[in-house]
Amino acid sequence: RRTSGRNRIFFGEDLYLKNGMVNDLYRDVCDLFMFYETRASSLSTSFSALIRMSLRLLCETAAKDIQLQKIDEYVKKYFDSAKANLSQNHKTTLSTQHVTNTNLVQLLQVGAHNYDASKNMEQTLAISIILGAMLNISHGKS
Repeated sequence: RRTSGRNRIFFGEDLYLKNGMVNDLYRDVCDLFMFYETRASSLSTSFSALIRMSLRLLCETAAKDIQLQKIDEYVKKYFDSAKANLSQNHKTTLSTQHVTNTNLVQLLQVGAHNYDASKNMEQTLAISIILGAMLNISHGKS
């Protein structure tokens, strides 16, 4: 008998964030992802776009929470140091899904629309990994 597959962890790992709106939204996004994982076969192909939209909302909320006006400011401030903290496996995931500091904002913006590209769940997982690392820096519990 083979071992059962391990569930994918959204954001790359469980995050422990400071109490507040960002933490609450993070937990809601995790719940949305778990809903998707357990019911993907019964959901429309557009459902995964909702998860991408929620990542954009989470990023925007995190930026505003630390008095940054736009998500591109948040990405510029935290992407490189967050990426440096990732495992080689996670860095490779970002690379294969073409998630970079120069296109992350665009990938999040695509999530605000129902384009076919926003339905790419593997890329959405990669986005969640870097966003999780960024949230750990900006909103992690000390």
